[in-house]
Amino acid sequence: MLNEEGSTQLSKATANVYRATLFSAEILIVVAAIIFFAALAPAATALLVIGAAALLLLLGTLAFHALTCAIKAHYAANAAGAAAAYGFPTYAALKASWPWAVRMVAC
Repeated sequence: MLNEEGSTQLSKATANVYRATLFSAEILIVVAAIIFFAALAPAATALLVIGAAALLLLLGTLAFHALTCAIKAHYAANAAGAAAAYGFPTYAALKASWPWAVRMVAC
């Protein structure tokens, strides 16, 4: 017969080991970033931050476009199910409910 109490204690101990390892890795990354950015000129740091923000914006836009294409395909495959899921009778009605900037990115 298995000892469930022992298994629970073992899983807690294993989780604590992983938690401590991840926490240590996070601290090391933060310290390395501080040292790296301290050695750079302010303009280089600003360029890195702006570049990272632009990359995140681009990736978010691509992800949203993919999501809206999946929604559009859902409407094409099963209009009644999609209408029940999203609350709009057609994809065009759903798209019309979004602001203009969002509609520009949508599929």
